[in-house]
Amino acid sequence: MKKEVVLSKFEADIISHTDDIERLKRDVFRPDIEKLKLFTKMLRTNATLKRAKIIHK
Repeated sequence: MKKEVVLSKFEADIISHTDDIERLKRDVFRPDIEKLKLFTKMLRTNATLKRAKIIHK
């Protein structure tokens, strides 16, 4: 039987923040071409989301 862990919003934010910091530390050492590909992917995603229209029925 698994025990369910309940975190406060503050604790969840701290965990999320530390995960982000670790990801950034790891990403600093990626090759430049891989960083460029990730950046252009981010720009394309942003452009797509800007054009999106949300319709509620």
